[in-house]
Amino acid sequence: MNAYYLGWSTQNEFIKECGGIVHGAIINKAHMAIYYSILVDGTPDVSHTEQITFVLRFVYFSTDKRWTVKERFLRVENLEKKIGADIAKLIIILEQNGIDLKNCRGQGYDNEANMSGIYKGVQAIILQKNPQALYMPCSAHSLNLAGVHSAESSVEVKNYFGRVQSLYNLFSGSPNRWKVLIETTGLSLHQTSKTRWSARIEAVKPLVKRPREIRESEKALRF
Repeated sequence: MNAYYLGWSTQNEFIKECGGIVHGAIINKAHMAIYYSILVDGTPDVSHTEQITFVLRFVYFSTDKRWTVKERFLRVENLEKKIGADIAKLIIILEQNGIDLKNCRGQGYDNEANMSGIYKGVQAIILQKNPQALYMPCSAHSLNLAGVHSAESSVEVKNYFGRVQSLYNLFSGSPNRWKVLIETTGLSLHQTSKTRWSARIEAVKPLVKRPREIRESEKALRF
């Protein structure tokens, strides 16, 4: 009798077991280090579901007797609402995985209000649970916000990016309109972002490369 191990259920079980082994090894190293920092970031997937990633950062004494800083991915969670309290609950749930919140010594998030708010932000909620978990905002994100606010001080620039976003909304709102865009320009449009300045650069590039073709795509929608 021949056994068959290529079915989807068997593959999923194998992947789950491998994930459990890796997850256990990460937890063991974190326990040996005792103290750690938690890094959290989120982004929507292709189905527009917000996914939150949790990363542990700790100092590990390796077998060759060297102290090394380790960053280890821990888990991904779907998030229905980007509210500070909901994200904080997910962090506190990490205690169910053997990660003691009292040993947390640092929090690393972006500078959005839901993360950095001094009253209802994630960092404030975690600080209430553990006053030693100091919050360190992302320097790159802070610089990005400085660029965003500087640009928005100009009415012309603010209106320009508003039109760029409106153009994306026009074509992305319908598969048929998006098909017209692809067939005419050979390029995809990108939406702007309030938190990532680089996303605005990517949103502008197609307009610079194919301005005439994009205009033709707009005209084609009228017929």
